[in-house]
Amino acid sequence: MNVLRPFLKAMLTNRSLWFWGVAFMVFWLVLGAFIFSSGLPSTAIPAFTASWFAVTSLFSLSTLAIGISASIAYATAALAYGFRFTLLKPRDYLFSLLAGTGVLGLTLTVIMLGSTVGVFGARFHLTLLPADPVALVGAAVLAGAFMMALSVTLMLLVVNFLGLRNTSFVSFVPLLLSYVFGLGEVNVAVPSWLLYGSPFSDISALLYQGFTGGAPPVELASASSGTLGWPWLLASLLAWTGLLLLGAAYLLRHIRVRSIEEGRQM
Repeated sequence: MNVLRPFLKAMLTNRSLWFWGVAFMVFWLVLGAFIFSSGLPSTAIPAFTASWFAVTSLFSLSTLAIGISASIAYATAALAYGFRFTLLKPRDYLFSLLAGTGVLGLTLTVIMLGSTVGVFGARFHLTLLPADPVALVGAAVLAGAFMMALSVTLMLLVVNFLGLRNTSFVSFVPLLLSYVFGLGEVNVAVPSWLLYGSPFSDISALLYQGFTGGAPPVELASASSGTLGWPWLLASLLAWTGLLLLGAAYLLRHIRVRSIEEGRQM
């Protein structure tokens, strides 16, 4: 028994996802193209466009985590009883989420790609297309899987050990970390070891490489800052995703029944 279809339907009809994950990110792209590109030399346009695509796509993908966290918080009792008395198994549920977020991650990334090409093309009168579409697709699908694994693990830790009163903040943790690392790469000289170790930096760097076809720089705002190796970026992101999936699988098998009324208590 899988829940892929209802999960995809619920997420694709989620207005918050479309507003914060798409419309608000297009607003960021407009700012990047028409406000922050003042005085930009023509030789820097491809790298500048790729960096804005990578960072805004990271932000867009992180909004998936909010919807997934909410679905876990509101369904604790249903999941606990469903695993016990129906054909639904924790493994099937987790794989359905994994497949669904892979599709959603790709969908959001394609939308951000089209928006980036359109907005920056209108600004610079150029058509900049991704140099390595296969790498871009792989990074988008893996990024969606990572966001799912992170959000499910965080939410189940709260559900199982702290109660639903503490879910409001934890659902936004992936989004906050995405902003911290995404904006940090642009404005701060971050050491390369931290970029390799951060899954959020791995995602933006892999998306950058898929767009440009070249190795991502250590500092997105400076192409002369050295480059990052994609095998290490990919290995780090796969390791994080695998570890979090193992944690999510364990916590899902031990999910506790919680009343949704708990979440309304102050």
